[in-house]
Amino acid sequence: MDVRDNFRRSVLELAPYAVSGHPAKIKLNQNESPFDVPEALKKEIIDEFIRKNWNRYPEVFSVELPKRLSEIHGLPSDSFIVANGSNELIYTVAISIVREGTEVLIPQPTFYFFEKISRILGGEIRKVYADGDLNFDEKGILATGRKMKNGLIIIGSPNNPTGKSVSREFIVELLKSTGAIVLLDEAYIEFSDKPSSVDLVGSNRNLVILRTFSKAFSLAGLRMGYLVAHPETAFEILKVKIPFTVNPLSEFTALKLLEHRALFADRVKLLKEQRAFMTSRLRVMEGVRVIDSDANFFLFSTPLPAGRIFEELLERQSVLVRDVSSYPLLERYLRVNAGTEEESAYFIRSMLECLERLAV
Repeated sequence: MDVRDNFRRSVLELAPYAVSGHPAKIKLNQNESPFDVPEALKKEIIDEFIRKNWNRYPEVFSVELPKRLSEIHGLPSDSFIVANGSNELIYTVAISIVREGTEVLIPQPTFYFFEKISRILGGEIRKVYADGDLNFDEKGILATGRKMKNGLIIIGSPNNPTGKSVSREFIVELLKSTGAIVLLDEAYIEFSDKPSSVDLVGSNRNLVILRTFSKAFSLAGLRMGYLVAHPETAFEILKVKIPFTVNPLSEFTALKLLEHRALFADRVKLLKEQRAFMTSRLRVMEGVRVIDSDANFFLFSTPLPAGRIFEELLERQSVLVRDVSSYPLLERYLRVNAGTEEESAYFIRSMLECLERLAV
């Protein structure tokens, strides 16, 4: 007997998700905030949390954080579902909707998780590719979406790895023209000058939005994300949600961080400045192309293979970026996220030395 005969064919065709774990002096490969939660705030959180009971289960589904998010966004608390990171919610939404043969529209290139879970569940993937500047083909997405009487449309805005966003007008038109659920991943919205679409969920039952504390709120290590939808839509998704997945410490920390939103807004402003600094310096380097981004990261390419630049930066300069050249349309591209002033400057110096050494 072959034990693999027990598994879905769609699972057997996949590889486990992996991110390069190379040690490096400067780590700019996972779109994380370079700023940790301040130590004094960490101590305050732990000092309060240590007095709570650890031997009891938490709420089946988070209660306190949805209440606070309700106050911030001006929506009913039952519009929010909190989870162990937004990746869990990608799976939860997909499991709620996708079955064998369900149409799933995923613009390309984008975050691999979207397609992975859709394929596991047997969805029929529909792809609409970006243009030469990696902007969304909004007309193509609308044309495909209009043909979908049901199913799922997944859009990252700002999108990973391109950093591109869709317009608000496009989202409004898409919601009116399709019978599918539109899952809009706004993991990087804090770094964009474009507005969030959260306010649209009250009047659009087919809109589901994902948000995260991992990026702008420096909480990638504690895993905390949330979903926003019309209460009727959220109720259906909640039926599928695994209970007890929200770690009480993570939720308690998220609540505390929301009391310090001004601190994190200042950090976002600084990272946007660093993004501008890095892109402006790269653009004057011969042969380097930079893609405009609404996120805390951006794409760039050189005349040389991406793998060679990646290795040179890592081995000679101890700078870790992300090689995304295996994505569709991204041959020769690498992705780098904004760092501290020191990290950003070090990256630029490393790129200059790298290109000079390779005689580009």
